[in-house]
Amino acid sequence: MKNLELKNLGVQEMNTAEMTKVNGGGLLGGILDGLLSSVAGTVNAVTADLSTFLNKTLVNVAKFVWGL
Repeated sequence: MKNLELKNLGVQEMNTAEMTKVNGGGLLGGILDGLLSSVAGTVNAVTADLSTFLNKTLVNVAKFVWGL
């Protein structure tokens, strides 16, 4: 088996400092980011709906009690 000269193929070496600055990720990172964004959006929507529902319910109960 022959050794490949990666420099001839355009591959560049990176030191540790360069590796920490590279924004990247693989398939798993992209899936996790998408999943977490989706879950956060769902939680925010449910929280907003629940808050609206509770506010309306409390207002209606208060009106009912004061109307007695």
